[in-house]
Amino acid sequence: MTKKHDYDAAWKSILEAFEVEVVELLFPEIFNKIAWELGTESLDKELLEIQKDIFDKDSTEKVISDKIIKVRLKDKESKILFIHVEVQSYSRGNEVFGERMFRYFYRIWDKFRYKCEDRSEIVAAAIYTYKGDSGKDKSYVYKLPEIESEILIYNFKTIDVEKMKLEKISDDNPLKLVFKMAKILLETNAIDEDIYEAKIKLAEELKKYAKVKNTDQIKALVDFLEYLFLIQNLELEKKYEEYKKENGGVFKVSIDEIRKLHYKEEGREEGREEGREEGREEEREKAKAEKVLIAKKMLLRGTSVDIVAEDTDLLIEEVENIKKQISN
Repeated sequence: MTKKHDYDAAWKSILEAFEVEVVELLFPEIFNKIAWELGTESLDKELLEIQKDIFDKDSTEKVISDKIIKVRLKDKESKILFIHVEVQSYSRGNEVFGERMFRYFYRIWDKFRYKCEDRSEIVAAAIYTYKGDSGKDKSYVYKLPEIESEILIYNFKTIDVEKMKLEKISDDNPLKLVFKMAKILLETNAIDEDIYEAKIKLAEELKKYAKVKNTDQIKALVDFLEYLFLIQNLELEKKYEEYKKENGGVFKVSIDEIRKLHYKEEGREEGREEGREEGREEEREKAKAEKVLIAKKMLLRGTSVDIVAEDTDLLIEEVENIKKQISN
């Protein structure tokens, strides 16, 4: 059976694992104005409801490479900002993609804009991952032939993988490797031998890559490579599987291996046992930080201290201190 590319699943894994990095790349103007310490919230349930309003049932089930991220701004008393990102992997023929983006915008506007007294803000971006110029809109214009001026103009940010310059992406942003993979895919012939060669080269780079923050990001990069570079030839596919078994590393990723890569990058490789102990401490700190972020979100929604403490397993004194920090 011929394997089929699942571009939506590939990019969805990237949007999930690299939320902060995606916003940094798409919206550098507002990145430092976001209160990242308050965490992010992925509105997947709300996005699905919006998609059901826009598309038919079959189309809704196929559209998964979209994302709505909810964050708060620093200098506007925690004003809410909704960030909509959509990845488009093919031209939609006669469908006006800009109109599709506008429909998302006004649905998000209707659903969230007036829920808060300070009126939430909304920004959007599209990532085009296919060849050619067809359907790569940067705006949506609505007008009537009888009226000279435009009635409505809606603009959104765009990235065109085919034309983008990788050198403009910071070396510290793992998305540089993501877009490098995507560009190479566009430049690779649809021949198994060429695909295999490109996949091995990228796998070698990924094996040594040390710019990720956690296991989810490494898994997303490995999955992205697997999703995009499909090998139909059974012998070459078997050869690639053998390569993965021989190399292990990120292809059989473990906490110890990620830590080892991190320490090597920082020049602080301190041995296997010491790495394990430090890793356990890091995991505990990470778990605590996640509980604190959840507590902040619940308190911002007006949830009582007792309920927050019960749901997060934090001490009441800890929750009260968090509440004081938010109020200051």
